[in-house]
Amino acid sequence: MHSFDQLPESEKVERFERFARKALIAYGLEDAELRLLGQSVNVVFRVQTDDGRWALRICSAGRDHKILLRELLWLVALCRDTDLSVPEPVIMRSGDLLRSVSMPGLSGFRACMLFRWVKGQFEDDLITDHLRAVGQFTATLHKHAETFRWPEELDLVKVSADAVGSNVPRATLKSHYSNSDVESLLATIPIIQRGMRSLGEGHDVAGVIHGDLHQSNYLFHRREARAIGFECVQWNYYAYDIATTFSYLRGRSDSESLKSAYVEGYIGVRPMPCDLEEHIPAFDMLRMFTMISRILGTPRLRTDESASATLESAVRKAKLLVQGE
Repeated sequence: MHSFDQLPESEKVERFERFARKALIAYGLEDAELRLLGQSVNVVFRVQTDDGRWALRICSAGRDHKILLRELLWLVALCRDTDLSVPEPVIMRSGDLLRSVSMPGLSGFRACMLFRWVKGQFEDDLITDHLRAVGQFTATLHKHAETFRWPEELDLVKVSADAVGSNVPRATLKSHYSNSDVESLLATIPIIQRGMRSLGEGHDVAGVIHGDLHQSNYLFHRREARAIGFECVQWNYYAYDIATTFSYLRGRSDSESLKSAYVEGYIGVRPMPCDLEEHIPAFDMLRMFTMISRILGTPRLRTDESASATLESAVRKAKLLVQGE
C-alpha cells in the first residue's frame, strides 16, 4: 500500500473530502457542497448550502486540543465583545467547539472545526486606506486582549525573554546554516531579550495576539479590515503582530507611507505598545526564529523555494539587527 504522501493528488483530495463529510455530520452539513481551499499543515474546505457558507478546517494528526481551544475561545470572545469580523466558531449539535475524527486511509485522529465564512477580498495592491484599516483592526484586537484571559486549565505558556531562541536547537541551525550564519542568528538573541525586558509584561504591551497577521490573513470588505488564519494565537507582545504586518511591506517603494497609515489607524483606537524604531526589528527577528524552527522541523519544507528564501532572509535580518546595535 502506498503511503499517503505518494498518492496522486486527486486521490488525496478524494480522501480528505470523504473525511470532511464525516466531520460535518456533527453539524448536519454532510451533504453540503465542498470545495478544497488549501492543503498544507491544515486542510481547509469551503462548505456551501442554500442557507449559508462556512469554512471547515481539518488539522494535522495529533494537534494539541488545548492549543486549538485557546484559539477558539478567543474567537468566541471577539465575536461576543467586539464588532470585528473574524471567523466565528460554530458549535456542534453536541455543544462542542471541535471534535477528533479518524478514517481509514488517513493517519491518526484529526481535530476538525467549523467557522462562519468571513466575507471580503484579499488585496495584492495595498494602499494607505487598507493599512489604516489594518491598524484599526489590530489595535482593536489588542485592546480586547488587555482584559481577555484563558481558563487556567489551558496551561497558558507566555513568550518570555528567557525563552527566546530555545525553540531552535543549535544542532538544527548548524544542519542548515554555516557557522558564520549561526553566529549571526544567535547574536540577535540578547538584543531581542533586551527589547522584551524593556517593555515589561503589562497588559498594555502584551497579551493574546493573532500571531500571523500578514497580507494573506487580512482581507477587506467595504474598506473594513477583517482577518482569518488565527491558528498561531498565543500570549506574546503586541509588537509581534505589528512586526509581522510590517515585514510584508518591506521592499515596497511606498512602505513608509503604508506604515504611517497603519500607525494612524492604530493610535486612533489605543496607544502604540512600543517604540517602532527600537522594538519592531527585534520582534521581526523573534518571528524569524519561529519560522526557522517550523521550516527546519518540517522535512518537506526544507526544499521548498519560498521556505528557502525565508531562511536566507533570516540571516540578512540578523546581520542588520546586530549592525544596528
